[in-house]
Amino acid sequence: MLLIWHSLRYNFVTDDAFISFVYSRNLAEHGELTYNLGDRVEGYSNFSWTVLLAALHALGISPELASRVLGTACGVGTLVVVYRLTARMVPRSTAWAALPPVFLALSSGFACWSSGGLETQLFCLLCLGAFSQLAVAAERSAAQDRRAARSWLSLGGLVGAAALTRPEGLLLAAVLALCLTVANLAAWRRGARAAVPTAAPSVVPSVERATLRGVAAALVPRAQRLALLGFIALWGPHQLWRLWYYGWPFPNTYYVKAHGPWQPPELASQMWRNGGYYLLTWLEQTGLLWAWPLVLGGLLAVRPRDPRFIVSAPLLAFAAAYLLYTASVGGDFMGLHRFVMPLFPIAALGLTLGLAGVRGLASGAASAPRRAWARAGVVGVAVALVAGFAASQAALTTRSLRRDRLGADHGIDPPAFLIVYTQDRAAIGRALAPCLAATDFGIVGGAGAQPYYARMRAIDVFGLVSEKVAHGEPRIRARAGHTKWASDALLVAHDPTFVFSCYALHQTPDAPALPCAAPWLARDYQVVTMHIPALVQSGTYYSFLAKRRRAFTCPGAQVHASVGAPPGASAGEPANARPGAGR
Repeated sequence: MLLIWHSLRYNFVTDDAFISFVYSRNLAEHGELTYNLGDRVEGYSNFSWTVLLAALHALGISPELASRVLGTACGVGTLVVVYRLTARMVPRSTAWAALPPVFLALSSGFACWSSGGLETQLFCLLCLGAFSQLAVAAERSAAQDRRAARSWLSLGGLVGAAALTRPEGLLLAAVLALCLTVANLAAWRRGARAAVPTAAPSVVPSVERATLRGVAAALVPRAQRLALLGFIALWGPHQLWRLWYYGWPFPNTYYVKAHGPWQPPELASQMWRNGGYYLLTWLEQTGLLWAWPLVLGGLLAVRPRDPRFIVSAPLLAFAAAYLLYTASVGGDFMGLHRFVMPLFPIAALGLTLGLAGVRGLASGAASAPRRAWARAGVVGVAVALVAGFAASQAALTTRSLRRDRLGADHGIDPPAFLIVYTQDRAAIGRALAPCLAATDFGIVGGAGAQPYYARMRAIDVFGLVSEKVAHGEPRIRARAGHTKWASDALLVAHDPTFVFSCYALHQTPDAPALPCAAPWLARDYQVVTMHIPALVQSGTYYSFLAKRRRAFTCPGAQVHASVGAPPGASAGEPANARPGAGR
């Protein structure tokens, strides 16, 4: 209940979620997993989430509602899974097992992205579920339980589902495969030494003792091959379908965000610095900057011969790989740590293991009174940590929702800005919807709420739904998710009816100065201003560019015959854009 209440404090859908909503609607209504009907571009990176929303849309449940309910349900599911996993890692202590769910429910970031409309919490649940299933499979294999085969198959299925939910699911698959292979290799070498006591430490059994097939069987035991089978059974067919349907091995979003040359090359190092700042912000806002010794100590304290090591080692490896990956892509432009959400339960689990380990050390005190005092001290520290975390997160939640603090921090937008931005674009889309024709085509900044509610064909300047931008443009901006920007020539070649990426939000009906309008005005476009009372961010007037011969009319719209623009201006960023605006 605490998490549900906390999530409802945010209760929003971010603009990027509406990109998937467009795809899910087109799949439900037209049988096409496309953004613009007939144009096969994979502008989403959350296949399973998009298809799930499409199925619910076909049943009459809107993506706006379904995504928030499912996100919160997945968040609650993660609390259940982390409780069970902690109970396995800290046996005979249900009190310790309750600690990670409490930390997660109190967390501002975990609550925020239980809302938001994105696949974040589904991916988090699948990742943690895979680690939990790994613990079950390892236990059953050690006990020679007949159910072990089913557990390994389920593990592969969970990892496959994670890979269909986020591209980072492949990172999870690689880490688990590597950790299991290393563990099997270590076990095989121990067996080889036991069989040949006089052999050197680097002994390799002869062909008579172990054929290549035997070595392979030792590295990937039969039961574990079922995990590989479960993974391939889900991920493999989708990958083949992707190549057939879209023509590329990765989503279009990958080519936008992580592919192509940097111009200038120095932007690559700036991206790493941005990623480092993003991670530092996460550590500071969650308190992990001070608690990390307990977290790391809790996970490292599990020794290799301990049965729990089969889980703690992959958890550590996954966290390390994920942190490095996050830094390399510049973090994220959305505030409150969406991108590192799978690390939240790992941190909560590690912290609990650390506290439980300290309590275990305290139990070794010489006398009973000292043991009692030491245990009470550890419990007191745990209570103080929970209370302090609750206070800090309550303040962070309030601060992140303040409408008077919409500015970005190093390119990271706070939830308050994401909420206002999306509400304004939804209002614009609703106002435009009755005035657009089926043949109209627009250039937009954000490809989410505005095109979704306007039901218009469009591409975005960042290239998320444009194959030409994704594969043909260099990376020119060191901002996560926004590294590319369509060139003027590419945009003009589309001959758009409307240019919404060159816009202004303002407080009076007078024509605004649009520095980005010059190339379009020279091509017989004109400035149109619409009065939309529902706008809240910068005024209730919205100006954009429309092709003159379209003779655009709409309630509350005013066409400006001629508007001056600085000569030589680019058709790029809007006049009133700050870092983060015009997404």
